[in-house]
Amino acid sequence: IDKVLEKVGQFFPPVANVIDASDISGMDEDGVAAFVSVAVEEVFKSKVEEIEKKAEKPGSLARSASYITLVSMDNAWSDHLQNMEDLKEGVVFLKYMGRDIVAEYQNEAFKMFQGLQDKMS
Repeated sequence: IDKVLEKVGQFFPPVANVIDASDISGMDEDGVAAFVSVAVEEVFKSKVEEIEKKAEKPGSLARSASYITLVSMDNAWSDHLQNMEDLKEGVVFLKYMGRDIVAEYQNEAFKMFQGLQDKMS
């Protein structure tokens, strides 16, 4: 039980304040996992609600963070579209090298999209 509480405190510090040994004593492994899951979800929901309330106030940090996130995503998307255009123009040269340009385009486009996802997450 102490090890479980230690790990909860390590990975979910806000939840460690909500759960104690008496809550999970006598439970099997699945019961403890379900209990911790519910506790994490409830704490997460309360944090989200708290941030959303703060975001409604003009000039708040949460609103600024939302704006910065949106601008970053927009810039990443614009860069991705430009890179796709460059790929479209550059893949034509692969035809002269005897490569399948459709397959090369698909592979490179997929790698670029994964890069976009990494930037946005």
